[in-house]
Amino acid sequence: MQSVQHLAPSTSGTSNSAYNLFRNKQRPEILCAVPEDRPIPRFVDREQWTYAGSLQPQDPRPSGFHDKAASAGVRFNGLYLFQVTAAQLTATTKEQNLVARADPLPEPEAGMSIRQHVRTMLLRLLAKRSSPERVIEYLSLSTADQRSAEVRYADMLAALPFAVYTTDATGRITFYNEAAVTLWGRRPVLGRDRWCGSWRIYTLNGAPLPHDRCPMVVAIREDRRVRDVTAVAERPDGARVHFRPFPTPLHDASDNLVGAVNVLIDVDVANATEGRSS
Repeated sequence: MQSVQHLAPSTSGTSNSAYNLFRNKQRPEILCAVPEDRPIPRFVDREQWTYAGSLQPQDPRPSGFHDKAASAGVRFNGLYLFQVTAAQLTATTKEQNLVARADPLPEPEAGMSIRQHVRTMLLRLLAKRSSPERVIEYLSLSTADQRSAEVRYADMLAALPFAVYTTDATGRITFYNEAAVTLWGRRPVLGRDRWCGSWRIYTLNGAPLPHDRCPMVVAIREDRRVRDVTAVAERPDGARVHFRPFPTPLHDASDNLVGAVNVLIDVDVANATEGRSS
């Protein structure tokens, strides 16, 4: 990425609300905003992206750009991907050079591929750079406006490389991704199953652990994070998986408990991954 490094000079003390913008050449309606005081990500290269100007704190925001979402994206992975509308895409803003003339957005079927493109790029970064704690931090931040984390970030959570699920304040499961299905070996019923989607849970010494005493219950009932725990999940087919849970309460802007998020790490998979990378 040395070829575009000069486009984002490092200026210590620069506010994160000042960005360099890059436009995707294949999907001109997709832009990547990178704070001026941060390096350009490796995937933003000259073959696939073009420099689209700067965005200063006092400048009007292009359609599709939201400051809160940008702040969260930068905090989590150092950049913010967003999509402008067809009207914004076809407009010409000479002062900012943010949007150039282009063809209208594709029809709905193709529009889904645009959404998928953004999702894939974000998830590629998440899979390589995220940790359970960073995902939890991101989701906790998203509840500040009292919007459900699983609704707002469902696309990203859906393809994370580890299991993620959320519950409401009563412990009823409201969202889970496919990695959770793989770990559990089943699909819980949303809004009905409580606490955890595992068929059965055991302690490390083999004793049954009732669902209403699992780490997620402790996190919600005591309103605190639970860490440094390892348990065993049994799938309906009898297979067992050692996992580490990261249950964490979620609060709204008034600090009311609204639910919890849990990340489940398959210990065997994690150990195998660490072994390959060492």
